[in-house]
Parts: sequence; C-alpha cells; structure tokens
Amino acid sequence: MLLGKAKNPAFWEKVRTSGAYEPLVLELRDLWEKECADDFPALKYSEYILYDQTGSRKEYEAKYFRRRRAMNTAALLSLIYPDNDAYFTKLCDVIWAILDEYSWVVPAHIGNFRDNIVAFIDLFAAETGFALSEIDYLLQDRLPPLIRSRIRAEIDRRIIAAYTGERRYWWEKSPYNWSAVCAGSVGITFLYQRPDLFEYIRPRMEETLRIFLTGFPEDGICQEGFAYWHYGFGFYLCIADLMREFTGGETDYLADPKIREIIKYPQRMFLDGDTVVSFSDGQLRGKWHIGLLHYLKKSFPADIHLPPRDFSYTSDHCGRWGIHLRAFLWFDETLESEDEKQECTDYAPASQWLIKKTPRYSFAAKGGHNDEPHNHNDIGSFIISRNGEQVLCDPGSGKYCREYFSPQRYTFFHTCSRGHSVPIIDGQYQKPGRDRAASASFENGVFTLEFHRAYDIPTLERLSRSFSFAEDTVTLQDEYDFHGQPLSIAERFISRYPADITPAGVVTGGALLETESEARITEAEGLFCIDYILPPGSNLFTLTVRI
Repeated sequence: MLLGKAKNPAFWEKVRTSGAYEPLVLELRDLWEKECADDFPALKYSEYILYDQTGSRKEYEAKYFRRRRAMNTAALLSLIYPDNDAYFTKLCDVIWAILDEYSWVVPAHIGNFRDNIVAFIDLFAAETGFALSEIDYLLQDRLPPLIRSRIRAEIDRRIIAAYTGERRYWWEKSPYNWSAVCAGSVGITFLYQRPDLFEYIRPRMEETLRIFLTGFPEDGICQEGFAYWHYGFGFYLCIADLMREFTGGETDYLADPKIREIIKYPQRMFLDGDTVVSFSDGQLRGKWHIGLLHYLKKSFPADIHLPPRDFSYTSDHCGRWGIHLRAFLWFDETLESEDEKQECTDYAPASQWLIKKTPRYSFAAKGGHNDEPHNHNDIGSFIISRNGEQVLCDPGSGKYCREYFSPQRYTFFHTCSRGHSVPIIDGQYQKPGRDRAASASFENGVFTLEFHRAYDIPTLERLSRSFSFAEDTVTLQDEYDFHGQPLSIAERFISRYPADITPAGVVTGGALLETESEARITEAEGLFCIDYILPPGSNLFTLTVRI
C-alpha cells in the first residue's frame, strides 16, 4: 500500500489531537479562512490571453494558484476532520472547478495561443495530475463517483495521453527543476491512476530524473537559487519515497553519492537569521520545508542540521500538494532544533562559491559563468550580511514576466551586472554566455576570482578580485591589466539601505565603506548603487568594509 501512513485513520487522529501537530493544523485553519471563504472566480479568456498580449502573468495565475491552495487546504482538513461536511463540500467544489479548466498549463508555458492544446505537460499540469491522483487515492470512496470518474477521465486526457503519445518534452533532457517536478509528478500520477502502464513509462521517467541530478555540480550547489532547491529536489524526494515503497526498498533514488552533497545545500545557504544567499533568481529570505527537513534528517542524520522551527514552512503560494501533504507525513515530533554554528567557512570549488559565517557578519561571493540556470550576469557578486539583513546585497530575482525569460532578459536591473556589486568598465556591463567564465581559488583564507572574460573588452587582459577577512572587516581588492590605453572604471556596490557620504567613508546599513576614491550614489529599483569612479590610469582598487 502506497502512503500507508496517510491511509491510516489513526495517523490523522494523532494529527487532530496531538499538540505537536498543532502549529501545522493552525496554519491550515488560517489558510481555510484566507483561501476557502469565498467562491472561486472564473478563469477568464481575457486573463488567459493577457500573457500573449502584454507578457503579464499575474492576473491569470493569481486565480489559478488560489484554486490549488484551496484544494490542498480542503483536502488536508477533510483528512484530519472526516466528519466536517464544510471541508469536504469545498473540496468537491474546487476539484470540480479544476477539472473544468480549459488547460492545466499556465499561459506563460504555452507558446501557442491559436491552437486548442490540452494534452500538454508543463510544471503545473504535472503537479495538478499528481495532486488529483493522490487526493483521489487517499479519499477514494468518500469522493462522489462522478468526481472520481471525471478525475480519471481528465488525467487520462491531460497527462496519460500527453505522456504516452508521440510528443517529447524539452524538460526531459533538462538538468534543472523542471525535470524533477514534471517527471516525478507524471510518474506518481501513473502509479496511482495507471499502474498497468507504469513499467512502460518507468525507464523514460528515470532517465529524466538521472539528468536532473547532473544539474548539480559535485559540490551540491543549486545554482538556480534557494527556493528552486526546495522545488526541484522536493519533488525528487516525493517520487523517491514512493518508489522505495512501491518496490519494497529495491529502488533507492537516494543512493547516488552526489545526494549527500545536494541535501546539505539549504543549510549552507543560511547566512544569519532567515537571510539566505540570493544569487541567481533567489530570494533574500528563506525557510526550510519542515517535512523535507525531517525526512532528510532521518535518512541522513549526520549530514543535516535542524534549525529553529521559525525557519520552517509547510505550504507555498503555488499550492504544491505533494509537498504540503508531506509536511504532515514526514514531520517527526521527536526531532529537536540544534544550536547553529557561530563560525564556519564553506568553499564550493565546482561552483566557485564561498560562504563564510562569523559571530559578527556573514559573507558570500560567487564566480562561475554567465550561462547558469536562472542566470544573472553576476560573476564577482558578493553579499555581506549582519543582524539578519543583507547590507551589501545581491538583489536576487526580478519580477517574472514574458520578457524576463526572453532575449530581453539582461535589460532588467536584477539580471544585468549593473544590478550587482561588480565593476562597470568603459561603460560596459558583463555579457551572457558560458564562455564568460571565471577561475577561482581559496588559499590561506583569501578568496580570489579572475573574471576579465565576463566583459567583451579586448584590451582588458586581467581582472582579479580578492576577498580577505578579519574579525570586523572584509577587504576587497580589484587589480586590472589593460593592453594599450587604460579604460574608465566605475566600481559599483549595491545596498538595500540609503547610503550617506561622510568624511570617514560611505555609511550604509550600519557598515562603513572605506576607500581613497570618491563615491557617487544613485537609486535604482529600490536599491542604492554606490559607485567609485577610479582616476584615469588606475589599475588597483581597494575597499574595506567595516561591520
């Protein structure tokens, strides 16, 4: 029996009555009031087509994801409180609405607004099939026969036929989050709805999951960003756990040696408090998913550090059912938070990331190349954090829209190097491309990057940036070599706080920036750009940040 724990009424009685689960249940009740109080507004054609017309995603997706959050909430509350008719009625209504949707694919992933395309699988179609299959499996005879029949018919049409037909999807060869989410969700859907076909599709699914793991360097860094680790690897864990059950332990997707490095990634990303490394399309703040955390702690007890419960979450804005359910199934009330290390240095050589945590401040910097997943042109970017806030920051993700994932991507402040703490040389920013790459070393406590190739400047022969550290300071030094006449250089640093020029230097967010060059301060996208214009002919710049 798959998900035997979730099929056991005694488990849900424990969730209902045990104080250990009370925070999870209270969160569900809050979601009930927020997501399920009103009827669901229609998903309109005018909102669906808006992405094709303007590139805006929010109008359609806001209603689409609210339905899925409501389905999760009503389904979980129906499992916890099986005698509550209000929860169950709402669940049936929202499932009916989702079954009625023209497409389970969001407009941003369609690419074709002229033909009637239903049998197509993107992230959210796959997730919807996963959710409906598992809810149907768990509630079974409690669901009305018509709803169960429609679930089967719509999954056959939108997932089963879409995967067993002639079409092959780009994500099947993608080493990033899409492959784990889509292949894992499709595999789970077949396990529940069409187990007779599962062995037929299994090799194809497993090849996609294998490719997903190749997207992680040997150091386990998820270059897409903190939230994308939870997303892609979270779905990988869902299918891994079900396959372990389905095969009686014979299939173990966690046996790959690289997994031990991948699972450590999130705890490495916390700088201080809930501030996290925000490179690429990351966020400035993050939380562990409590279910994934406890599952990994039990699977790899020596490798996982348990943060305070305040650093955990159970649900998300997209309404990802599999992850939300497993917050309950994988939660272990016997596990206790552990004291956080006050000082550590973590160098990831394959990704060229350095993360350093001290009692006074935390620091992160990256090299790499400018063709990474969810890429920003950000070689040399760095973060200094204190008291739970990024002072000198990496801006993380910009607002997702059509142009953000188009050839216009690097016109955005967040993705262009002008939005990062890196030099502007001869008025030029870094260029995208895998050949726009750095070399890196970490020796004797000094992190050094050489990244002149990030710029399309033939006369720039060397750009070496080094970071050295003391108890209350970080010192940055940039060295340039030019062939022929030196070019103009503006050393740019990005802060989330207003910056003031004082006789001692620039003060921002409680940090003091000291250098011999004069500063110029501008504001862009709610961030503050601190630019130091080097004198003509300069080939050396030193900045000391006192924290």
